[in-house]
Amino acid sequence: MRTLICATASLMAIAATAPACAGEVYVIENGQGKKPVAVKTETSQLAAVPAMPNGERNQGFNYGALYELPGSGTHVMRGHVDPKGSIAIHEGALPYILYVVSGTGKLSLNDKGGEQIDVINYKPDDVIVFQPNTPHGWTNGDTAFEFLGVELPASQK
Repeated sequence: MRTLICATASLMAIAATAPACAGEVYVIENGQGKKPVAVKTETSQLAAVPAMPNGERNQGFNYGALYELPGSGTHVMRGHVDPKGSIAIHEGALPYILYVVSGTGKLSLNDKGGEQIDVINYKPDDVIVFQPNTPHGWTNGDTAFEFLGVELPASQK
């Protein structure tokens, strides 16, 4: 019995450290007779991201996909950064729209060598649009930083 209690406590501790999506994800589709129907989809657990692909370390960053629009190359993402956490300088190859749900902090804009060239103070309800290959990093404030992101497909020229 003691082993079961310890195992349960360990699972609860692990679950508490990896935030889950608190809400539901609904996809509105055309059903029979072209009448709209809401389809609830499964949400994924956020996963810890200890480092960026370039090896730079993050602190308290969790990230995961909420939904992929079939055939479009569009992904809806969710992120969480712990209070006083950070996301290392990185750049994405695709356009990305980020909506700040909660938290405040600093978004650094960097040159290709990592040198900071500007800072934006982010806050709830800010929308930040990243063009491809724009180096940036995040330093979070005193409360958790929660965001939604939409990764768009590469533009067709």
